[in-house]
Amino acid sequence: MNRERLTKIRLSMLIELEMYSNVAPMLREAALKVRANDLSITLVADLSQAAIFSLAIIEAALLDAQIPYQRRIAPSARIDNRPCISISEQEMSAPTPVTTSPLQVVIAPLQVDALSSSSGDVRRGQLSTSAQAAALAELIAPAGEKTRVMAPWSLAGNWLGDALEHTYDPVYTTLRDSMRDRGLIRVVPLPEVDSPSIAMMPGVDKVALIAIRDRWAHMDLEGRAQSLSHLVKPLLIEALPSTARLEELGWHRVVVSGWDVDLASQLHGFSESWRNEPEKRRRISADAIEALLKSGSL
Repeated sequence: MNRERLTKIRLSMLIELEMYSNVAPMLREAALKVRANDLSITLVADLSQAAIFSLAIIEAALLDAQIPYQRRIAPSARIDNRPCISISEQEMSAPTPVTTSPLQVVIAPLQVDALSSSSGDVRRGQLSTSAQAAALAELIAPAGEKTRVMAPWSLAGNWLGDALEHTYDPVYTTLRDSMRDRGLIRVVPLPEVDSPSIAMMPGVDKVALIAIRDRWAHMDLEGRAQSLSHLVKPLLIEALPSTARLEELGWHRVVVSGWDVDLASQLHGFSESWRNEPEKRRRISADAIEALLKSGSL
C-alpha cells in the first residue's frame, strides 16, 4: 500500500473522534504493546452479546497483523497471568491502565462526552466495548482488510444496549456517520434494504412495505417521506420500539456492499437465538465469530 493511501487511512481513524479522547492514550499504548508482544495473546470475554462482537473485531486485527492468539469465553471470565486482552461489559468510570509483565489490556464500557455543540453543550453516551475494540483494531492493523470489513460491527454494542430505547444515542450516531463518510457503510431507508427483518417493528404492514418498495424508484423525495411515515405511523403509539430506535429502523438502516440483510436485522436474528437458546450460547458465540471473520457478516 502506498504511503499516501496509508496516511489517509490514519487520518480518518475512529480514534480521532472526540468521543475517544479519554480512552485514546490507553488504546494507543495497548496497540503498540500488542504489536511488540512476541507471545501468543489470550482474548478473554464475558459470555455476553456485545462482547462477542468486540472479540471478533479484535481477532480480525490480530489476523491481519499476523499476531498469534487464542480465545476464551466464559460466563465470568478472569484474566490469567499471561498476555491478555480482556473484554468486560461492566461499565467503568475511567479506562484501565495497560500493564506489562505480562501484557494486560482491559476494555470496558465508558461514559464519554460524545458531541460538543458550538454553544458548549455536551451530549454524553456510552462508548461500548465494540466501539473501543474497533478503534484498537485500526491501530493494530491500520491497513488490514479484515479490520476494514469488521468496522461496521463497532455499532453492535450501542445497538444491543438500551440507550436507544430511551433517547437519541450520540455515540451510535457519531460512529454511524463517521463510517458512512469513510465509505465503509451506506445508511439507507427501509425500502432500500434487499431482505430486511421487520420483526423489530410489530404492526408494520408487510404488504404495504412491498408496495412501497415496488414504487420507490419512481417516487420523489416528498413521496418517499410520506409513504415511509405512513408505514411506520402505527408504531408511534407503541411503547417499543422507542422513537429513536424506530427512526433508525425506518430511515437509517446500515448496509454494506454485498449484504442482503442490514446490520440491525442481523443483530436481531443473533439476539433472538441468544434469548431462545440460552444453553447454546457458547456455540452461538463461536459460530457468530467464525462467520464474521470469514465473511464480515452473520
